[in-house]
Amino acid sequence: MLIRTVKYLINFLIILLISSCHTSTKLMTDPIIVPPNFVHTLGTDIIGVDGAPLYLKGVGLGNYVWSNNATSYINDHSEIDFERIHQMGMNTVRFYLNYRFFESDNRPYQYLQSGWDWLDKNIKWAKKHQIYIVLNMHVPQGGFQSQGNGDALWLNLENQNRLIALWKAIALHYANEPQIIGFALVNEPIPTESVAQWAQLAQQITDAIRQVDQHHIIFVERALYVKGNYLEDENFNFPNVSDPNLVYEFHSYAPFLYTHQLLDFANLGDGGSYPDTNIVQLTGLANWYTATINNPIIPTGNSEWHYYEGVKYHITDSNISIAYPALVGARTQGSIYFDDIDIKEYDENRQFVRTVISMNLNTLTNWHFWSVNGQGLFSLSNQSGHSDNSSLLISTATGDCNLSNQSAMFIPKQNYYYQINGWMKGDNIAQNAYGQLRLDFNNSNSPVMVRDKKYLNYILTQIEQWAISKQTPIYLGEFGVGLPCFENNKGGLAFVRDMLTLSKQKHIHFNYHIYNGGYFGIYTLDGPQQIPTYINQPLVDLFKNLLK
Repeated sequence: MLIRTVKYLINFLIILLISSCHTSTKLMTDPIIVPPNFVHTLGTDIIGVDGAPLYLKGVGLGNYVWSNNATSYINDHSEIDFERIHQMGMNTVRFYLNYRFFESDNRPYQYLQSGWDWLDKNIKWAKKHQIYIVLNMHVPQGGFQSQGNGDALWLNLENQNRLIALWKAIALHYANEPQIIGFALVNEPIPTESVAQWAQLAQQITDAIRQVDQHHIIFVERALYVKGNYLEDENFNFPNVSDPNLVYEFHSYAPFLYTHQLLDFANLGDGGSYPDTNIVQLTGLANWYTATINNPIIPTGNSEWHYYEGVKYHITDSNISIAYPALVGARTQGSIYFDDIDIKEYDENRQFVRTVISMNLNTLTNWHFWSVNGQGLFSLSNQSGHSDNSSLLISTATGDCNLSNQSAMFIPKQNYYYQINGWMKGDNIAQNAYGQLRLDFNNSNSPVMVRDKKYLNYILTQIEQWAISKQTPIYLGEFGVGLPCFENNKGGLAFVRDMLTLSKQKHIHFNYHIYNGGYFGIYTLDGPQQIPTYINQPLVDLFKNLLK
């Protein structure tokens, strides 16, 4: 105990020194004196009770937070699950909370004993199996944020007051509980106006907690986005919050088309494998730049299926970053059908190299419709096709419009030629219609990469460097892949391995989403896992090998 106390005092003196000379956001207030049996932050590190840096490696416990049943959490897990989490080499659980565990909308500010009892039971299990707990408010008053339906948190001040009061009550109740490592204020916040709006609320919650609890770490997550604006600001949407014992949190499911592929709620198709150097991954925004507008145009009136060969477009402009197919149906009045397209690559001497893409157009998945005036229809035809009964069609358009597929994008080579070809059919095409197969080219001011470890490294490095500049620990509060990624050689294990390896190298604390559940769960059956029948055993083995 004497050695531990000395280490604590040394760390505290270091905190005092840093706070006197550093202008980091989290150190702008007076330092908090944390007892030696509490974990705390120091610069970019989280310091354990032994005075040495502690690396958080954990998994989420969902507690049925998506259910409106206030006591459904009791069926989520049991003590044996904490034992299994420890056996995987993990030391933390991110413990998801729904405000309804503690409070009824009919009786605000009056807290339910059943909620405290459930938390107390979990703390007991966590202590026994050497697992820290991060309490995460997954569903605050005002609604679950991640699906974009939680505006009431931001528009109704009373919801904010209730959330602040609940966190203060939780902090008071567990002010002297070191097994709880900290409080994660709101999961994936989506403010309605600005990141500053979230910063203000987060600061109010933090200040309320500090009135009763000076010990626990505050976890502040970046805004998932601002409602109606998916662009990140220069701080990656992290809010500006002042506290000397603070960790910033982010989530990463990139590339989303891969991690969420074939999940019914995400409405995505097949997202391919990992790694795959033929799949392009953008690291920022790409803007339309030019296109093969000189390709053949469908004739007016009625025409049967005909094969159209596009021009061979010469790539000589270094501003061109990516290319992808587009189906143009401007001012059709009638209907244009598209089917069986391919994109061919030719070298500097116009010699054929390969077929980059070959697509039988029998699904609308990943095709995006754009219309300059909001007019026009697009659909999948199951009655007319070139090689089968299916094709894509655009009809009744009165202005410029097209279907584009950026999931089929590729990186064109300088000085090479590219050509899009395919079949079109016309029904009652207007005199001034403009229907064609087209290659669209975009430029980007951020790196265009492929789906591999370098791409994951780039994403994590951006956040790592930001956290270093703020002298704040960084926590990857959620990452994971859906169960289809572990099937049919899609590389789910390779993806998780690379994410774990990179996170450890960069000292990014992590939490895998999620322990049990049908879409992402290590255990794929909801409920207490007394018998490990439904288990992703290769994933469990991977955690054991990498984390112990």
